[in-house]
Amino acid sequence: MRSSQPHLAHARERGIVLIVVLIGIVAMTLAGIALIRGSQTSSMIAGNFAFKQASLAATDTAVESAFSQLDTIVAGLAGANYPTGCALGACIYYTTRQATDLNGIPTAVGDWSTVPSALVNTSYTAQYVIDRLCIGPLPVTDPTVGCFVGQGIGAGGSRKVGDTSFASAPQVYYRVTVRVSGPRNTVSFAQAIVAK
Repeated sequence: MRSSQPHLAHARERGIVLIVVLIGIVAMTLAGIALIRGSQTSSMIAGNFAFKQASLAATDTAVESAFSQLDTIVAGLAGANYPTGCALGACIYYTTRQATDLNGIPTAVGDWSTVPSALVNTSYTAQYVIDRLCIGPLPVTDPTVGCFVGQGIGAGGSRKVGDTSFASAPQVYYRVTVRVSGPRNTVSFAQAIVAK
């Protein structure tokens, strides 16, 4: 009878070792799953950050496009919204400074889907709105009174008292607000102040 008791104790020890090994395997499996999920999340965050940076780079192209369009607008229609007869929120040029939200985005553009857009490259679409930084009732006939203007820069001449001083004409300031959208619902906004 004594010979059977050591055999039972030995069998019980094997069962405990099996349970400990199974718990260890489950713990390592859970740690491996957590590691994989963590690396996937890191990759997703890095990818989203890269898309955001690329959309910010596309805003430069949109600002340049708005700046070149501004030449045409100012030459012919500086005193009217553009395109002519556009509804509020669908214009790309406003003759007066527009109110902004807490982020500095003009509130006249409630829905950006109504603003004309242009393809910057194969992945990004840009929209922009220009508002002349003028206040007061329309028409603003004297921009030096009702608008934010830059003072003319001295263009030479003597600094001696009584001599002729040359200065350029004052320039009116415009605010360009750009919205760029791209892959993975990436949206970036940028603003630039330009003078003409």
